Amino acid sequence: MSDNTNKILVALDGSERAFRTIKYLCTFKPFLKKELVLHNIITKVPESYYDLKREPGCHKATSAVLAWELGYKGQMKAFMEKSRMMLIAAGFKPEAITTVIAERKKGIARDIMDEAQKGYDALLIRRRGGAQKFLPLIMGSVSTKLVEKLNTLPVMLAGVQKVNHSILIAVDGSEGAKRAVGFVAKMITGSECRVVLCSVLRDFDVYGDTDMQISDDHISAVWGEIETAVAEAKQILENAGIQKQNIGTKLIKGAKSRAAAIVEAAKEENCDTIVFGRKGKSEVSNFDIGRVPWKVIHGAKKMTVWMVP
Repeated sequence: MSDNTNKILVALDGSERAFRTIKYLCTFKPFLKKELVLHNIITKVPESYYDLKREPGCHKATSAVLAWELGYKGQMKAFMEKSRMMLIAAGFKPEAITTVIAERKKGIARDIMDEAQKGYDALLIRRRGGAQKFLPLIMGSVSTKLVEKLNTLPVMLAGVQKVNHSILIAVDGSEGAKRAVGFVAKMITGSECRVVLCSVLRDFDVYGDTDMQISDDHISAVWGEIETAVAEAKQILENAGIQKQNIGTKLIKGAKSRAAAIVEAAKEENCDTIVFGRKGKSEVSNFDIGRVPWKVIHGAKKMTVWMVP
């Protein structure tokens, strides 16, 4: 099978937490064949600030700000070079790593989204630390904005859980789930990664609606669709070079919560990564992201999560 190279945009902010993103890249072996663009956005002091130099008594203050700005740029360059060397030491080819330090234009999240449209296969960002909750209500978070609004490119949220190359893919028969399987196949092609295909059939009586009668024939039909979707997913993975013995399935019936069942299944299977389509069977056009994905992101606090549009 030919080498499958993908280009990943890696958004970094120069923090210690951002180094964990680099460590994730270093430990997830299928990424060693990928092309990386390490991207950092810095905020310059407005030019109008330096106009104060003309004002008496302001020279000392403006000089201090200029010194801070130059020092900040130097720190970012050192951060990027350290990150690059870590990746090379892990096995990445030097020519496959590009570092970019860009000046803020529209805003950090919007600038990242603009950059993401320039021929990348995925965006890798850092989710909030394992001890913090990643909630859609945190609207000031750059990561949250990117998850909500970037609907043209897979977004990968790097977690803190140790990488063991075990990936759980949520399969529900939707087009989004099919694209999620295809994305995983492309990213891990030919590797020894273990993949668990997980499908959850919710308990139809979960809301206690006695007026809603669900026939056994209907349940059997839905279950048949799920089994077909899982079989198709297995074939896609095998075609990508994933060995049959490395592909497992976990089919769950009667779950009270699909999101909770997916997270629990990932824990039971010792998976470090959960992958799902941005919108599933219950797609609602006026929402940026489905309800189940948000709940999975929240529930899988320490895991890495890949979300595919």
